[in-house]
Amino acid sequence: MESISSFAELIAHLKLLNNRKRIAVANAVDSHTLEAVLRASDSGFVEAFLIGDLAMIESPLFFEHKLTPYVHIIDIPEVEQATREAVRMVKSGEADILMKGLVNTDVILRAILDKENGIVEKGKIITYNAALEIPSYHKLLFFTDPAVIPSPTVEQRTAMIKYVTETAHKFGIARPKIALIHATEKANPKIQYMQDYLDIMDKWRMGEFGDVIMDGPLDIFLALDPERGSIKKVPSPIHGDADILVFPNFECANTFYKGLMVFAKAEMAGLLQGTQKPVVLTSRSESVNSKFYSLAMACVMG
Repeated sequence: MESISSFAELIAHLKLLNNRKRIAVANAVDSHTLEAVLRASDSGFVEAFLIGDLAMIESPLFFEHKLTPYVHIIDIPEVEQATREAVRMVKSGEADILMKGLVNTDVILRAILDKENGIVEKGKIITYNAALEIPSYHKLLFFTDPAVIPSPTVEQRTAMIKYVTETAHKFGIARPKIALIHATEKANPKIQYMQDYLDIMDKWRMGEFGDVIMDGPLDIFLALDPERGSIKKVPSPIHGDADILVFPNFECANTFYKGLMVFAKAEMAGLLQGTQKPVVLTSRSESVNSKFYSLAMACVMG
């Protein structure tokens, strides 16, 4: 498989596969979620189970679309009950993907993490990774973690890197280039998170992450801009061509992607990682495009 370098290529790839994934949407009563799900259904890569208040789902927005046999409504008006039903469907195998609708994140996370009825195996590390399409960058850029783990330990960061590497492989990137991002490329262990990066680099040298190219610490210039990297005269196997960025903490990752979305018109897709099945956990304020691309990303991962 050739590598997928844009979201348009991702959608084209899924259409060629002609394999609908079943998606359970928890409290599917907001317009952005409905529009994204219906768009994915019309594009031929999902079969949707919309769980929530029937009267709210059957809105004028919904009926502007042509109804198909691939869209089903399950009438459960109460939000927590609708959320638990969506998780149950995924756990039982009735659905392949879980998607967050108009649900507070803490509510859906409680259902996902429930020891008896949730979809997380004991000992698994839960994190979030994402892909950005930036108009000025020549391919999709994966990164982790902008949403779940505030200050990762070395163990958590190791899991994060393995998850995002698996994602890159699913997008056809055989040997992803991973940059450990910091404010400086100078490896000073006295700076916060720097020792973690040095430990991660040791793990990479010992083969912990498989066939990947890794370097760090690197600043954004060295990771993403070969011209600026050359000016700085810092030798790196990444050489401004990173596939994956690993950030020190989620404040850095969150600020990075939101700034690019606002000022560079980037598009993003993201998934919760560490669950038994893919989970689309976009913010309620995310755009229709972001939710649609996240669904597409989940279909590739599923």
